[in-house]
Amino acid sequence: MTKARTASCTCGQFRVTVEGDPLRVNLCNCLDCQKRSGSAFQLAGVFEDAQVIANEGERTVYTRGSDRGAEMSLEFCPVCGVSVLFRISDLEGKTLIHGGCFADPDFPAPTHIWYPQRAHPWVVLPDAKIMR
Repeated sequence: MTKARTASCTCGQFRVTVEGDPLRVNLCNCLDCQKRSGSAFQLAGVFEDAQVIANEGERTVYTRGSDRGAEMSLEFCPVCGVSVLFRISDLEGKTLIHGGCFADPDFPAPTHIWYPQRAHPWVVLPDAKIMR
C-alpha cells in the first residue's frame, strides 16, 4: 500500500495530502529561499500533481521570479502565514511542498542541492546531486 502524507500550516487550516514518495527532494540555499523560509535553506519535496489527493483550506498566492528565471507561485495560509506549497512555471505538472510542513521525521533526505555556493559556511550539506 502506498503511504499518504499530509503537510499543513501551523494552524492546520491549509492542508495538502500526497500519495507516495516525492520524485525528488530539493534543498535550496539561494538567498530568496533563505529569506522566504527564515532559515539557512529550504527543503521541498517535488510531487507529480496526480500524487496530490487532497488540497484543502484557504490560501493566499504570491507570485515572483526565481533565481533561475522561472515564475514561482507560493501558496500560504492567510491565517498563520506559513507557506505550504509552491509551483514553478518550468516544472509543469509538479507541486512542490515544503518538507517541514509534513512534520515527519521519516520524510526522505534531500536528493538534489541547489546553489551550494550560497550555503552558510556552518551548514553541512548531504551527499546529493548538485544542481547549480
